[in-house]
Amino acid sequence: MQDLTAVEVKNPKPRKICWHNVVYLVASPLVAITLVPYYLYTQGFDWRIWVFTLVLGIATTVSITGGYHRLFAHRSYSARGWVRLFYLLFGGASFQGSILKWATDHRRHHRYVDTEKDPYNINQGFWYAHIGWLIVDDDPNYKDKFAQDLLDDKWVYLQHKYYLWFAFGVGVVFPTLVGYWMGSMLGGFAVGAALRLVLTNHSTFFINSLCHTLGRQPYSDEHSARDSFIMAFLAFGEGYHNFHHQFQSDYRNGIHWYDWDPTKWVVNILSYLGSAYNLKKISQATIVKAQVAMEERRLIREGVPAESIHPFRLKVEEAGKKWKTLREDYLAVKLEMRQNYLVRKAEMKEKYQEKLKNLKIEMKRSRREFKTAWQLWIAYARHARTLVRA
Repeated sequence: MQDLTAVEVKNPKPRKICWHNVVYLVASPLVAITLVPYYLYTQGFDWRIWVFTLVLGIATTVSITGGYHRLFAHRSYSARGWVRLFYLLFGGASFQGSILKWATDHRRHHRYVDTEKDPYNINQGFWYAHIGWLIVDDDPNYKDKFAQDLLDDKWVYLQHKYYLWFAFGVGVVFPTLVGYWMGSMLGGFAVGAALRLVLTNHSTFFINSLCHTLGRQPYSDEHSARDSFIMAFLAFGEGYHNFHHQFQSDYRNGIHWYDWDPTKWVVNILSYLGSAYNLKKISQATIVKAQVAMEERRLIREGVPAESIHPFRLKVEEAGKKWKTLREDYLAVKLEMRQNYLVRKAEMKEKYQEKLKNLKIEMKRSRREFKTAWQLWIAYARHARTLVRA
């Protein structure tokens, strides 16, 4: 993933109000809270319009979380043309800007998180991170400067060039016409367009504000990002934000099977269908290493002697490194076996299979050792904290 290189401005001009964003952010909720009750009062409840709105809301949200965010901004996986086209169309319907603008801003957020160069810096206040940054013009240091790899993508550039056509066409005209087909143009516009936009936009905006304010920091406290199940539920899996900031190349946000991450599930389904590939995952050993380092810092702050912590942390790291190395060796042998034409000979095939079998046994043994070291660490940390607090 390429980072945006900024040109520094020594004496930047004061940032101006971005009036078209102000009008949109004020008008959209006013339209929704005015027209939705009026529609229900005058025309009644039609479940078809609400189901359509739910489906369209999911399509636009996953186009932001799975498309704008994980595919284009972080390159955490690759996707076939029809998937990219889907994200391009329905991501535009979210009215959150073009892929080019959104992803470039987001990369800058990760590179400069919690600093003045962060476009939605939480240190400037909750509401600034939520919507305040949208109502001022772009920082002159970065205005009209985009990540080159995104600029070179002809489909991304096409959407950027004709963004308003995509946004109004799919985000407003399409739901209004569907509402007309279902018997209520007003219902299609009020519910399918206005209400959907307000709800889906603010669920995304809360990632920049609430996810940097409330929640846990199990992987790092060197940045303000936090993990929150509530935000994961509201933002289609994007709420495990501390993990994401620490391991931004991972296509997952929720790494456990029980974590609420519908975006991850969508990418997995696309992968099974052959429409998504090159899914990037951080190894469990690397993830646990970060957790252990974070917990070690907390224990030291609470008064636990560093010298008593070190042997336990070292054991976890060594076991994790061994398991990771064996797994990499196993995958390398499997790849070599596929690529090597000599495996067609029976004797060579048997040698490869024997090597893979031995590596698999060693890998299972090292995984057990890693789990044991991890459990010992958890028990030690709990016991040490109890002693300090007693």
